[in-house]
Amino acid sequence: MAEDLSGLRIRLAASLPDRVAAALAGYEDFTASSPPADAKGFAAWHAAAKAALAHVDLLVKLARWAEGSPEPDAEGGVERLLAGARAALDALDECEEDE
Repeated sequence: MAEDLSGLRIRLAASLPDRVAAALAGYEDFTASSPPADAKGFAAWHAAAKAALAHVDLLVKLARWAEGSPEPDAEGGVERLLAGARAALDALDECEEDE
C-alpha cells in the first residue's frame, strides 16, 4: 500500500502543476466575463465561479500532498490568488444583497 501511495504521489506531483494552472486560467477566463444582470443568471454564474474556485483550491491541496508539504508555500503565490478570488466573490455577494 505504501508503495502504491508513493507512486501516486510521484505521478501527481508531476501532473498537478499543469492542471492547477489550467484550472486557474479557466477560472480567470470565466470570471473575466460580466455576470448576468438578472438574479437567476447571476446566481448561476456565481455558483459556477465558486465551484471553479473550489476545484482550484482542491487541486492545490492535492498538489501539496503529492509534494509532501502540508504547509502553504512561503511566497503565497497561489494562496494570494485564491484569497483575491474569494474576496472578489464575496464582494459580488454583497452587491447582490444590496440590490
